[in-house]
Amino acid sequence: LIEVVGIETENVSQEKASADEEKVKVDQINIEVSIKQKDCAADLKKAEPALLAAQEALNTLNKANLTELKSFGSPPGAVLMVSGAVMVLIVGGKGKIPKDRSWANIKAMMNKVDQFLDSLVHYDKENIHPNVLSALDMYLKDPEFDPDFVRTKSGAAAGLCSWVINVIRFYEVYCEVEPKRRALEAANKQLSDAKTRLEGIIAKVAQLEATLTDLTNQYKTAIDAKMKCQKEADATSATISLANRLVNGLASEKIRWGASVS
Repeated sequence: LIEVVGIETENVSQEKASADEEKVKVDQINIEVSIKQKDCAADLKKAEPALLAAQEALNTLNKANLTELKSFGSPPGAVLMVSGAVMVLIVGGKGKIPKDRSWANIKAMMNKVDQFLDSLVHYDKENIHPNVLSALDMYLKDPEFDPDFVRTKSGAAAGLCSWVINVIRFYEVYCEVEPKRRALEAANKQLSDAKTRLEGIIAKVAQLEATLTDLTNQYKTAIDAKMKCQKEADATSATISLANRLVNGLASEKIRWGASVS
């Protein structure tokens, strides 16, 4: 039993050492994750102004001014340009860029004003197809693609112009941050796996310690029983020895007594 206790004690020591090593790893990964989180948060904060500006641009749009925009029979060039850019974003979302960006098609896109506004509000700003970016390039480089200039032609078109510009600005910052976001996700996964391993080792240590405690108690009980038996055996041996001495003494006295009688 003492050999088993020794083996289990060694097992507990080894597993505790493994737990200590794993805890060091978890603490290190925790530090790395914290740094990555702060880095990502700082970079994403750079995208907030563009996001807010895009929202503010949408706030300038309503059913009335969009209906007024649609009423143009032959819109100014700046209005047609802005509306074409919006069409590239909304209709060409999956990468199939509409070739016909005539005023007739643009008005058809805005035909259901509520639905059109909803498509602007819920536009997926984090996933813009490369074809869309390429098609927008010529619009964004045009010096007249400026909300202040467009506002002299149409208030609604100015809002749409600002929305396009800021959606793209947001996406550009988001793309810069995306690799860091992925690295953060990977680090969080690594941290989760390390914590799971540590929890498993801690559970194993607890189980081994429980087994060791049980074996130690068994060993102590066995030793106590042995000591008790040994004590009883020693007492019995002493009694037998005393009895033997008494018997031998009586025998000697008998011989002496017999000789005296004779």
